[in-house]
Amino acid sequence: MKKTIIASFFAAVMLLCAALVGCGISGDSSEPLSSDSSDSTTSDNTSASSTVTDIPPDTATVTTASLTTEESKPPVSSTDAPKTTTNGTKPPDTTPVQTDLPDTTPPQTDPPDTTPSQTDPPQTTTAQTEAPVTQPSEPYIITPTADGVTVYGNDRAVIDASNASQGYIMVKLKSAENGSFRILVNADEISVRYTFQLNNSGRYEIIPLTEGSGSYTVTVLKVTSAGKGTSIFNKSLSVNIADSFSPFLSPNQFCMYSASSNCVALASKLCGGKDELGKTAAIYDYVINNIRYVSTAENSANGYIPNPDSILANAGGICFDYASLMAAMLRSQKIPTRVVVGYAGETYHAWISVYITGSGWIDGYIYFDGNKWNRMDPTFAASATDEADYKKMVDYISNSGNYSVLYYY
Repeated sequence: MKKTIIASFFAAVMLLCAALVGCGISGDSSEPLSSDSSDSTTSDNTSASSTVTDIPPDTATVTTASLTTEESKPPVSSTDAPKTTTNGTKPPDTTPVQTDLPDTTPPQTDPPDTTPSQTDPPQTTTAQTEAPVTQPSEPYIITPTADGVTVYGNDRAVIDASNASQGYIMVKLKSAENGSFRILVNADEISVRYTFQLNNSGRYEIIPLTEGSGSYTVTVLKVTSAGKGTSIFNKSLSVNIADSFSPFLSPNQFCMYSASSNCVALASKLCGGKDELGKTAAIYDYVINNIRYVSTAENSANGYIPNPDSILANAGGICFDYASLMAAMLRSQKIPTRVVVGYAGETYHAWISVYITGSGWIDGYIYFDGNKWNRMDPTFAASATDEADYKKMVDYISNSGNYSVLYYY
C-alpha cells in the first residue's frame, strides 16, 4: 500500500513537471528530464506508468512551440535576454520591424521649402511709388464761344455778349476788310481803357472783361494813322460777372491756348501730384530756367501779341512773353492768373499775379519773407547772373513800391 502511494506521488510530480515545462515556467527548460527519474517511476508502479502515457510524448514541445509564435507571444524588447523554447530553438525576433518607423519622418522637412516665396511681395512696393511721378495733372480748359444769344452790331462789326457773365465777349468784323483795326474796352466806372488788336479777316477775337462787374463801353476802330482811328461801331454793356475769377481762368487774346496746346501738355506733366503752390512753383521754375530773355519787340503794348506755344518752341521772349506763357500754363491747371502790365520802376513791364486758395492774390515772384507773400516776376528772376545778383533781384521784386499796375489781361 505504501509503495502504491509513493508511486502515485511520483507520477503526479512528473505530470506537474511536464505541465510546467510546457508553460515555459521552468528556469532551465532546455534540459530534458533525466532518464533515471523516469525509470524509477515506471519500475515502481504500473499504474503511474499508464497515467504518464496518456499525455502525448511531444506535448510539452508542441505546447511550447505554439506559445512562441508571433500571435501569442509579446514582443521581446531590445534590452531582454533572448529566450529559447524547450526544444532549443529561438523564437522569431520581431524587433527589426520597429526599425522601419523612423523612415516616415523625412516628408516633414518639406514645408520650409515654401518660405522663400514670402520674400516676393515687398518687390511690388517700388512700382507703386512711381505712379504719382508719372501721373499727369488733369488740365482745366475753358473754350470761349460766340453763342449768338446776345449779339450787337452793324454792317461792319459784330459784338457777341452771350457769355459776358463768364468774363469775356467775342468781337469781329462783319466781313473781311483791308486795313488795321483795334478794339477799345473802357471800364467806365474806373476810367481804365484797354486796347486789343482786331484781325481784318472776320474771325472772332476773345476779349476779357478783367475789371469785373460793371459798365463797359466797347468800340471798334479802324486805324487811320499812328495813334488815331475812326469808330465803326460801339456799344455800352452792363455786365454782371458770376465769378470774379472767370476772366483769369480762360484764354484770351494775350494769353491764347487750347486743349491741344503744347504749353497745356507741358503744364499737365510738370504739375502731376502737386498742390496749387507746388504747381505754381514748378511752372515758374521751368520758365525761368528754360526761356531766355530776348530784347526785341519792346513796344509790346503797341500791337504785339504773345503766343505761348511759339514762346515755348523758341525758348525765348520778352517780359510779355514770359508772363503770357506762365499765365496760360497756370490757367490750364485751374489756378487764376493775371497777366499784369505796368511799370517796374521807370520801365514798361509785364509780370503775373496768381491766386492761391488761403493766400489770395500773390503779386510777382513767389517769395515768403516770414510774414507775407511777395512778387513773382519771371523776367527779372531769369535775368540774374549769379547768386548775389539773384538776391538783388529778389529784394527789388519783393518791394511792391517798385511796381505800378496799368492793366490786367
